[in-house]
Amino acid sequence: MKVENSESHLQLGNLLANQGKHEKAIMEFHKCLKLDPNNAYAWNNIGVAKLCLGLASEALEYFDRAIEIDPGYRDGFHNRGLAYSDLNELDLALQDLDTAINIDPYHSASFRHRSIVHHMLGNNDSSYRDYINSKNL
Repeated sequence: MKVENSESHLQLGNLLANQGKHEKAIMEFHKCLKLDPNNAYAWNNIGVAKLCLGLASEALEYFDRAIEIDPGYRDGFHNRGLAYSDLNELDLALQDLDTAINIDPYHSASFRHRSIVHHMLGNNDSSYRDYINSKNL
């Protein structure tokens, strides 16, 4: 008898995503959500898989849902910031990366990505400060 639980689908989805099998990973994350619709991690991971597939605009709704479920979810804000950056919505990207850093001031990836957004906006001093912060964490 096969026992199905949300965690097994989540872990299989993560494994598939790490292997670059993003479409299959998305299917597993959806199976997880069918059993556990408020799993912010699964919503976020669908968004990440969509980003990896070049579907940033589609990814946004999944990050939005993850953040709605868990308003303190650093990775949801960080990843939504990446999606906004991919869509050239740089002010929105900056807002989300700021929020991710406010939630976790030791998250080097958020500093690194915020550095890139600042650079894209021409904020060279802020870009440099964030780059140094990302290296020092």
